Amino acid sequence: MKKTSLAILALIGIVSVTTASAITVGYSLGDWSQQFTATTTPPAGAPHSVDGWGYPGDTVTLQGGSGSFVLADGATYTNMPIGTLLWGVDYTYNGTTTQWDYPAHWPDLTFAINAIRSMIISGDASGSGNLGQAGTLKATWDDDYLSLAGGPMSSVYVPGFRIDITPNSLPVATVNSFGGGDPPPGGFAQTPRSMTATFQVSAVPDGGTTLVLLGGALTGLGALRRKFRA
Repeated sequence: MKKTSLAILALIGIVSVTTASAITVGYSLGDWSQQFTATTTPPAGAPHSVDGWGYPGDTVTLQGGSGSFVLADGATYTNMPIGTLLWGVDYTYNGTTTQWDYPAHWPDLTFAINAIRSMIISGDASGSGNLGQAGTLKATWDDDYLSLAGGPMSSVYVPGFRIDITPNSLPVATVNSFGGGDPPPGGFAQTPRSMTATFQVSAVPDGGTTLVLLGGALTGLGALRRKFRA
């Protein structure tokens, strides 16, 4: 009886250590990209309709990133890499269907960005979810402007833990590269910008995995005890 009790205590200790110990996991995010073309059809006399190039609009890309962190209850990690913001600037039509002249018929255009990317956490503990981030693209006659807002928070669950991920904001940037002639496909590439997020780790019930493991261990010990009694 004494040996059996000691064995049970030992197994409980093993389970406790297993669930409480810190685990290093990796993470990766998918890509997202969208070209922002004005919905208004330019008239035949608009300059880039005449030269055949047209008005494709800017292309914004959130390029996937990756990294690693330790699953420890209460841990907070700031400025974790979540990818790179790529921006290609191209002609965007801001006029009306009949008038393209500036400034009377060329108001500023504002596009809302709503980027949703897949996220995978892998390693000894794994899970998946989505990470969203909003932003604003503004197109004017002279320059374009691009920014990303902070948040919203998304949660990804792995066995025993919840990871709350909040994207950090990127301030407004304007065009810094626009070469001569027509832009190449995808627009004139602007300076890439690193995107980051804050990760907060919390221990949560693991859905009964620990109890199942402990129950199996106790069942095994019960059988072992009966064997010794036989």
